[in-house]
Amino acid sequence: MPDYRLTVCTGKEQRFLSPCQQEGTSMYKVLLVDDEPSIREGLTTIIDWEKYSFQVMATAGSGREAIACFNEIKPDLTIIDIRMPGMTGLEVIEEIRQHEPDAHFLILSGYADFDYAKKAISFGVDGYLLKPVDEEEIIAELERIAGQLHQEQETQARYAGEDTAYREHQIEALLYDSLQGKGSKEEDGLGLHWPQYQVILLEIHATLDLQRGNEMKRKLIEAFDQKNRGIVFSYHSGLGLLIKEAVTQNTSSQNLYDELQTLLEEWNVHMYASAGEPVQSTAEIARSYTQASSLMAERFLFTEQRIKRWDEGRLSPSSAESNGMGVEADGVQEPDEVELADKLYYALDIRSSESVMRVLGEMEERLIPYHWTEQAIKTAFSQVFSLAFNKLAAANQHMQSIMQDHSVLINEVYHQFTMADLKAMAAEHLNRLIHRMGGGSTDTVMKQMIDFIQRNPGENLKLEVLAEVFNYNSSYLGKLFKNHTGESFNAFLDKVRIEKAKVLLDEGLKVHQVASRVGYANVDYFHGKFKKYVGESPSAYKQSRSQSHTRVTNHHDNEDE
Repeated sequence: MPDYRLTVCTGKEQRFLSPCQQEGTSMYKVLLVDDEPSIREGLTTIIDWEKYSFQVMATAGSGREAIACFNEIKPDLTIIDIRMPGMTGLEVIEEIRQHEPDAHFLILSGYADFDYAKKAISFGVDGYLLKPVDEEEIIAELERIAGQLHQEQETQARYAGEDTAYREHQIEALLYDSLQGKGSKEEDGLGLHWPQYQVILLEIHATLDLQRGNEMKRKLIEAFDQKNRGIVFSYHSGLGLLIKEAVTQNTSSQNLYDELQTLLEEWNVHMYASAGEPVQSTAEIARSYTQASSLMAERFLFTEQRIKRWDEGRLSPSSAESNGMGVEADGVQEPDEVELADKLYYALDIRSSESVMRVLGEMEERLIPYHWTEQAIKTAFSQVFSLAFNKLAAANQHMQSIMQDHSVLINEVYHQFTMADLKAMAAEHLNRLIHRMGGGSTDTVMKQMIDFIQRNPGENLKLEVLAEVFNYNSSYLGKLFKNHTGESFNAFLDKVRIEKAKVLLDEGLKVHQVASRVGYANVDYFHGKFKKYVGESPSAYKQSRSQSHTRVTNHHDNEDE
């Protein structure tokens, strides 16, 4: 049962007077404002307020006190003196109207203030009472306003209480009609008379069945519809709010986000929220919705735990598709996914978690500006992962689980909600793979480089790429390598490749097959390199080895005879 108590707003303290409550009766709250204490006292006692469904909740002796008290008790009716020192009644009404346009006021005025009172009526007050106040006159005003308040309550009950589904359907119809170019409903048709309207969209991720989803929605309805703060509605990706207290700053967007998280915390949800621009009429609500929806499409790259607003910096979509070129209009070069896959493979092959993190960072830096959209970014990451895993599986055929790991990783890529989630998931997955492959290498960088070259002579190895993988300056790494091996990187790589080529030629592979297998795309170039290091061409080497093998075979056959 409500506890109605009269409050005296003095500006310094609030003194509660005797309780006055009536079982089973809906009372309309009244605030009395007059700078004369005798008038305030007289008004509280001259009328049997409860008889006419009113309850005097508080009194105030000045304009500033009235505003403070109004904000606290939210009265249904304010009876206010038109002339008060410091801040007049008109100024009080004007300030309150900025936030509460539907508030009800009766003004008190003397005969000398009649013209002033007429001006007050133009402010949209409900009426005025002449001093000294006549009991019958004030009763007539109270009865009239009580009837008006009763009608408003019924309307609010229809929209915010028993019939929230009706309002939700009205909002959904308004959005659909507006977005389809069919026009929109007027404020009266929606039962909304707000100073502004703003759409907030929520994309909620949680393991929910239909019943729990409805419970979650009812929780929001209790907090917004039933407290006349807004309207909860459904949209294709989640839930929406049409609110009248706009979210326009980081603080307010953070506060509302935190409130929503608290309301839904029992369901352990993962939530993203976006806000369209506040608009002045219901005809513009669709514009606010469109802005919020457009922002939600970018939530993959928005990692802050708050509501993203329409007036914040927007991302620019790639124009690569439109211009049909490999370079975007703003000069962003199309990323080489094969090169990125090579770097990731190298990092995995040397079993370096640090290198893997650097490659993932480079993937983020190069893939996002070009691809931009969530689906395109996920596809690009998947392609890089696939290429790297294919190479890793080919080089580690004894590890059959690598391709199974690949399938798990690709599947997880498409289940991540944000770029930060994707990167963290990939790092954890790849580090687990490194651990299963033998853990992080403790060898020196030179030992790792030499082992890597010997394991991968057929790769398109470049000192610059390896320098990035090992996090070295390429010139400095080249000097370290020469000091350690006595040869330049390219010379050492050629020798390793030629040694591998000799083995493959001995196995019977054709010259062009060997050239490709050891990293030489041009057969003539391979011929030149082979002759430089072996002293004869690959064909001559193969023929001589074949003849040598034949002589050895014949010798053994003769001995057997």
